[in-house]
Amino acid sequence: MNTWIWYLLVYSFLGYLLEVAYAKIVHGRGSGRKCLLLLPLCPVYGVGAVAIVALSGPNPQPLWLMGVGFGAATVVELLFGLYYKYVLGVAFWNYSQIRWNVCGLVCLPFSLAWSGLALPLVYTVHPIVKICVSALPTAFTVPAWIVLGADCLISSIALKREKNTAVLQWYR
Repeated sequence: MNTWIWYLLVYSFLGYLLEVAYAKIVHGRGSGRKCLLLLPLCPVYGVGAVAIVALSGPNPQPLWLMGVGFGAATVVELLFGLYYKYVLGVAFWNYSQIRWNVCGLVCLPFSLAWSGLALPLVYTVHPIVKICVSALPTAFTVPAWIVLGADCLISSIALKREKNTAVLQWYR
């Protein structure tokens, strides 16, 4: 169980970096893409990546892995989108202008992208992350859970109160 918190943190951070890069390429700006108040993390990516890794099994075939990536990432993105929208009253993304979307929360083009990204995740990135995480002292695990949990709680309270994702950009 200790390793999974680290996988979640690493993949949430890598997801944050992916978001910043995507925003820079597509919109010409790269800041303001995090989903927590203090930590530079996008937990939807972390949970999605952990789900893909956990569900892919040992030595998955590419087609199977793409299906797992498509399904797991889409379900995770939908659940996070519903939580943000109906529990916190905010939206971090809106796919309503993209064809084949469901409630603006998930869409076929991005689900296909997650499907393709599952391949380098499982075949290349995760083996490296696994080695790095195995080197971390277990004494760091409880503090990591506490910091992540506190940031998630504080961020959720702030988002629910303000109903605006800009509340997370306190540093501007």
